[in-house]
Amino acid sequence: MLFVKIISIFLALFLSSVVCADKYVLVEENKAKINHGNVSYVLNTYIVMFEQPYYITVEREDGEVVNLDAAEKMALKYIQPRGCTEPLERRGDLDQKNEEQTKVVIGVAC
Repeated sequence: MLFVKIISIFLALFLSSVVCADKYVLVEENKAKINHGNVSYVLNTYIVMFEQPYYITVEREDGEVVNLDAAEKMALKYIQPRGCTEPLERRGDLDQKNEEQTKVVIGVAC
């Protein structure tokens, strides 16, 4: 019984810090604003519960096209201290972008 209570408390605390969108979960505490080359970007982390990898969105605040090379560099540097305890593995097969190319998703496992 004590085990069930502990698990219930853990899940309640964990789920209070994330927002669900279908199967992807936004990790709210990982939100970051980064300036790179005099351009402001917003980065967010999404996960599928209890699975790898991370799905990192990189979006320009000015609405212009995101440079994929710059987005990859920012995403890798951004996720390392926030969730990776092992070496990064770039998952380019998970990359996506919106039609305007103002927001990209960078896949990273670790």
